[in-house]
Amino acid sequence: MSAAGENYRGLVSVITASCNSAATIEICVRSVQAQTCGPLEHIVVDDGSTDQTNEILSELSREISNLSVIRQPNRGAGSARNAGIEAARGRYIAFLDSDDVWLERKLENQVSFMENQGCRFTYGDYDVADSQTGNNIGRFVPPDIVDYDSLLTRCPIGCSTAAYNQEYFGKRYMPAMRRGQDWALWLALTRSGEKARKYAGSDVIYVKRKGSLSGRKLAKAVDMYRIYTIEEKIGHFGSAYLLLRHTANVLARKI
Repeated sequence: MSAAGENYRGLVSVITASCNSAATIEICVRSVQAQTCGPLEHIVVDDGSTDQTNEILSELSREISNLSVIRQPNRGAGSARNAGIEAARGRYIAFLDSDDVWLERKLENQVSFMENQGCRFTYGDYDVADSQTGNNIGRFVPPDIVDYDSLLTRCPIGCSTAAYNQEYFGKRYMPAMRRGQDWALWLALTRSGEKARKYAGSDVIYVKRKGSLSGRKLAKAVDMYRIYTIEEKIGHFGSAYLLLRHTANVLARKI
């Protein structure tokens, strides 16, 4: 552990939602344990897995003292992350998806930036790896600052790069939707004028998986529309317009 990492040790609650992630969950967990800035806790919420995920997590929890496993029936990633948020005790909450990986200085770089700059909500660049080959296929570089208005028409914040100050924001939860719920939380955190800022470096490997179906894309669009109308209380015409702009930005986005 680095001297700088030791200064910020034990400030972060890491939250991972997991469902049928037997192939990746151990790598995910060990990437958290390898951090130069050790977290207070790593909370993994198993969302009704039917594979060997539970057995792997049970074995890891016997070995790793700050690994906490919560099990629930399958309700979706938003519900699983909310269970983790409810249990989280750290000053900061950071998310890591079960098939993604952190490089060892991720928390050190991010938390030191937040502590030194007084930032309450941050995110970072991330590298993209192909799930089948493991090869790096590019890097996604979001803008340096993201505010509420820009989030309405795009979501450049990768969930596995995001962290926010729980002591400042309090307990903030994701809506009960299966898609787009992390984006909805980012909207909630910035709605009153708070801006999200990017810390330097690329410390996350996002694993891109193939096989996204058009039906799933349609379901995501429906959930996004519901977020606009229900969570953000935007009228139907305005929501339809924002959804079209958001979709156009996604199509135009390049790594």
